[in-house]
Amino acid sequence: MSTIAEKVKAGDVRSVARLIRDIDDGMPEVRDVLKELYPATGNAYVIGITGAPGVGKSTLVDQIVSHLRKRDKTVGVLAVDPTSPFSGGAILGDRVRMQRHSMDEGVFIRSLATRGHFGGLTQSTRSAIDVLDAMGKDYIIVETVGVGQDEVDVVRSA
Repeated sequence: MSTIAEKVKAGDVRSVARLIRDIDDGMPEVRDVLKELYPATGNAYVIGITGAPGVGKSTLVDQIVSHLRKRDKTVGVLAVDPTSPFSGGAILGDRVRMQRHSMDEGVFIRSLATRGHFGGLTQSTRSAIDVLDAMGKDYIIVETVGVGQDEVDVVRSA
C-alpha cells in the first residue's frame, strides 16, 4: 500500500488535502491511490445540498455540521464553488461562510471549482467523496454551486 493511501486512512489532513488537489488537477497517478483506498469506502453517509444561488445552502450546511459535531460525528464538507476567472480555482465563498468549523479537528472543509463542469458538481467530486470516506468521516456533505432545476448531478453522488 502506498504511503499516501496509508496516511489518508490514518486521517492525515495534509495528505487528504494534497490528494484531493491532485485529483482535481487530473493527475494520472491518483488512480492507483484511489484503487487502494476503495476497500475503505462505503461507510460514510453522504448528504447532498443543492438549490438556486442565494437560498441558504451554506447556512444549512453550517447548521448540519454543528448538529453532527454536537453528536460527536466527524464531518467532511465538499463545497463546490464557481471558478475564478483569474486563478481558475474556486471562489471561496462557501468556505468563508463556514469558518467557525475550520479549527475543529473533526471537520474537514474543501472547496472545489466547477472548472466549467455543469450540473452543480465537479468532475472530481465523486473521487473526493471516496477520499473523505476512506479518511474515516462519518458524514460527508456535498454542497453544489447554485444550480437550476435541471442540474442535479448531486443525486448520483449522495
